[in-house]
Amino acid sequence: MRKLFLIIVISFVLTACTSTPDHAENPLTAIQHDCQPSLIQKSQSGFPEIQGTMKSDGEMWALLFFDKAHAKEDEKFVWRITGTGMDFTARAQNEDGTSISPIWGPDYHGSSTWERPGEEWGTGFNFPEPDCWRLIVTRGATTGEIRLDVLASQ
Repeated sequence: MRKLFLIIVISFVLTACTSTPDHAENPLTAIQHDCQPSLIQKSQSGFPEIQGTMKSDGEMWALLFFDKAHAKEDEKFVWRITGTGMDFTARAQNEDGTSISPIWGPDYHGSSTWERPGEEWGTGFNFPEPDCWRLIVTRGATTGEIRLDVLASQ
């Protein structure tokens, strides 16, 4: 009986030491990246809009002039952000840390029919590659961001 128990234990140890989980053979399949884009809703004008996630006090909104963002295409954004002053900056950063500036803008809009808090600016971005991109905008001490899942060009 003791001999049988020893054989079972040795077999179990050898099996445990030699077997590998399926994902260990290909570590890339073990880690899946999932973009968590910001919630897109329809504005009163019918354009898609996103309420930004704030990194400070205040409020920020993005009005999108596209339904889905695509790499290597010019994409237009209109921003409204609370805060003080006319110092406005915008940039985009992907998951690997690559940062890009707008291809045009920021352009201040003195008047608008889009009813969201704050002052308004327009920018254009051309994302060099598909990825999950964070767009960060700042007005004075007020900073907010949105996340977009940028798709491959059509």
